[in-house]
Amino acid sequence: MEQHTYFSQTSGGEEPYSVYLPPGYDQADRRYPVLYLLHGWPYNAARWENLGTVEMADAGIVAGTLPPFIIVMPKGSEKWYVNSCCGDFSFEGQMVNDLIPHVDTTYRTWGNREARAIGGISRGGVWALEIGFLHADLFAAVGAHSPALSVNKAPPAYDPFYLLKNPGVALLRIYLDAGDVDWAWKSTQALHEALDRQGIVHQFVAHTGGHDSRLWAANVAEYVAFYAVGWR
Repeated sequence: MEQHTYFSQTSGGEEPYSVYLPPGYDQADRRYPVLYLLHGWPYNAARWENLGTVEMADAGIVAGTLPPFIIVMPKGSEKWYVNSCCGDFSFEGQMVNDLIPHVDTTYRTWGNREARAIGGISRGGVWALEIGFLHADLFAAVGAHSPALSVNKAPPAYDPFYLLKNPGVALLRIYLDAGDVDWAWKSTQALHEALDRQGIVHQFVAHTGGHDSRLWAANVAEYVAFYAVGWR
């Protein structure tokens, strides 16, 4: 695990992120796929690490059950992550215009759509859906874990319920889940049903639990395995 910053034209300053480099990264001149994981609010970039994601990736890569890949966990500022909703002058702009180019020039990445996945928890799940659905040319897989869709105030042009009609969305591998007593359950189920009506293949999983770390930590191995499919 390393802690770094990147310069964001969107915010005009340095923005922090955490990065996981797989075993052997320093010993081999190979390139790697990248998984971008977005935290919920009010948590920070350490949230995914605290859920056991890094240990899960390490163990799977060493055992050979997961391919080696890089994980990038940006820390969204209150202004851009929480109080913006869409477009170039939002966290979406930071991700697409600033962070991804920084990662692809700083680390040995494959640098193509098939080698990128994006996922998030709660507020981060909404961002993952928005960014992934709008930029299917950049990502092959999108995951939303207990996405906070019921409190999302984005205009239709940036709302996942409308964005699912974009032609590129059908090309994505999509994973949705929430807990059976999770306040995000109903809106996640509604998005699942909307995807079904659109004829878009996706995974929808009902887990046991609420909108909390116990649910996400209990299922993080399933999340990581989903993202890593096809990266052999």
